[in-house]
Amino acid sequence: MTVKTFKWMLLGFLVLAVVAPGCGGGNGNKDGDAEADADVPDEGTADTDTEGAPDTEVPPDTEGTGDPVPDTEVTPDTVPDTEPDVVPDGDVPPDLPPGCEAPQVDCDGTCTDVSIDPLNCGSCGNACGDEEACGSGVCGGEATCDPGYVDCEFGGCSDLSADPDNCGECGERCGMGGRYCEAGACICLPGFELCGDRCVNTDTSPMNCGTCDNACEGETPVCVGGTCSTEETCTLTVCDGACVDTQTDPRNCGDCGERCEGEICLAGDCIEYEPAIGCPTCTDCSSCNDAQICCEIDPYGVVCVEADATCP
Repeated sequence: MTVKTFKWMLLGFLVLAVVAPGCGGGNGNKDGDAEADADVPDEGTADTDTEGAPDTEVPPDTEGTGDPVPDTEVTPDTVPDTEPDVVPDGDVPPDLPPGCEAPQVDCDGTCTDVSIDPLNCGSCGNACGDEEACGSGVCGGEATCDPGYVDCEFGGCSDLSADPDNCGECGERCGMGGRYCEAGACICLPGFELCGDRCVNTDTSPMNCGTCDNACEGETPVCVGGTCSTEETCTLTVCDGACVDTQTDPRNCGDCGERCEGEICLAGDCIEYEPAIGCPTCTDCSSCNDAQICCEIDPYGVVCVEADATCP
């Protein structure tokens, strides 16, 4: 290699040494710009994710406040409360409060005396006008009846909490045997069940023996104590396939087919009754008039019946 050739080669290396940093710097700037550009979406993505996180966390935070949770829990709580009362029992209204005592009636779960309550005067929901008093269940009227009684005009003064002819409001009759009035509601007597829209004694009903829709037929056509059996097993009276005591059965009172409507079956007679307000027992009870006597009859409680009746 000649000296001249060596010099040219050395000069070339020097030129490359000088140019290379510039080129490398250019590529570095581009890489840096690219990284910066790449960082922007990364930061943007991070920001978006960060901002998105609270958005997705809102429901948990909201649930944490408890606002939506109670709202969604109301329905599950209501269904079990209402269904067990109506379906299994059938003889108790779903909202009948256990503490309503005469002369109070149940108005949407609240016990009140409709003879004097201006918001429920004479019946639930019948509100009197502003500053208008409620007397004997009449808005603006005077107290023409004794305390606790409502003036039912032709029906006279009545305790709407337990009067089967004026149950909850004047003229509302509980009707056919098997029903009585409690806290202003017509309900089935204890021992009777609600089968469809009728109060039925499943101990004696041949169509609902032991349970609703269980019919007795064939060789065991009679319902005896809730079991389908033969007529010979009945030690009482057989009335249309029902083994009954005609001395107390409100559907067969005194004889087969004699039904008491809003009355008590005592000693085979349908007897009218009304609650003896203010009398926890018949001892020293003054609620019954001269034409009545006081009787303690389960489940009716302390009642006034006709003077010629016989208390059980």
